Parts: sequence; C-alpha cells; structure tokens
Amino acid sequence: MTSTSGLGPPRRWPVTLGLVVLTPLILTGCGWLNQGGSGLYTAIAVVITLALLVVAGALCGAGPGTGVAILGFAFVLFVGPALDDYVLDRRGTRHEAVVTANTGFHRKHDTGHTCTVVRSDGGRTRTYEIGDSQGCEATFAPGRRVTLVVDPEDWLATRLGNETHGLSSGMAWTCGGLLAAMEALILYGRLRRKARSF
Repeated sequence: MTSTSGLGPPRRWPVTLGLVVLTPLILTGCGWLNQGGSGLYTAIAVVITLALLVVAGALCGAGPGTGVAILGFAFVLFVGPALDDYVLDRRGTRHEAVVTANTGFHRKHDTGHTCTVVRSDGGRTRTYEIGDSQGCEATFAPGRRVTLVVDPEDWLATRLGNETHGLSSGMAWTCGGLLAAMEALILYGRLRRKARSF
C-alpha cells in the first residue's frame, strides 16, 4: 500500500515495537497460565499462543516467521516451568508432613509412584497427593517425615522439599537464549520486509 498523502511511506516501527514487546510478555503469561493445572487454562493458553504466533509469523515473513513460531512455542514450554520453580522457591511455605502411603502404578516403560502426605499444623489436617514429578520416590515408606512446599495462593502444584531448588542457571539461560533468538528473528523479519501497509 502506498502513501497518497505525500508524507512518505507508512511507518512500520509501531507494529515492530509492539511485536518485540508484547510477544514475549503474552507468551510468558501463557506459560504461567499452563502451570495452573487446569485443562481449561491450558486450552486458553494454547489458543492464545497459537493465535499470537500465527500473527507474529505473518508479520515477519515466511522464513523468519517460521523461526519466530518455533522459538515462541519452545519459549512457552520452558518459561512456564521456570516461573514455577522461581515462584515456588520464593513464596512457597514449607510445612512438616508425614508420608502415609506410597502407591506404585505401571507406566509404559517403568513404575510411577504417588505419595499420600498428611500435613498437620494449626489444628487442622490436610492431605496431599504428590506424584513422582513433585518429589515422591519409591523409597518413601509410610511414616517418613518430609517437608512440603505449598503455594499460599494454591496456583502451583505442591511439591516435596527435595524437589524445590529454585530457578536453575541452565533453565534461566535456556529461556534467555530462546527469548533473544525469537526477538532477533522478529527484528530481522520486520526489517527485511518492504515498506507496505504494515
């Protein structure tokens, strides 16, 4: 689209700036939404992520747009667990608890475990089901004392203390690298496009 007002070609920097700033913010929000543990939240995050990456990819052109879509999807997959680790380490409250049962179940290639953990503090008893991805191990026998890390806002999954280490440097570098590569491709794609309507 050409300019008919004699003021020169249309400016593309507002759209470019919007893509550079809003794309990572929205993708980070989608990654955080995935940590809620609800299928509805995950579905909403997937729809928003796909729509955003399709638009960003279209505005960057075919080659860079494909790279933006791939890197953006990978960024969402890594930034959600990174935020989970960071936030649970910072705001999670630790409670002493006791393992009351350790149930094994068959998975495709190995055996998974679920620990039933009872927390008794403040006069009330709370029971948690902790999977092996949250720290339950086959060696945890009933009666074993453990430390629970609970999110006070009940958004993040409860973990055992042995699985709460905060944000690892590897995860931080991975998220930072994906973000930098995605932003570079957004800028490259926007700068190589000819001055058109966007």
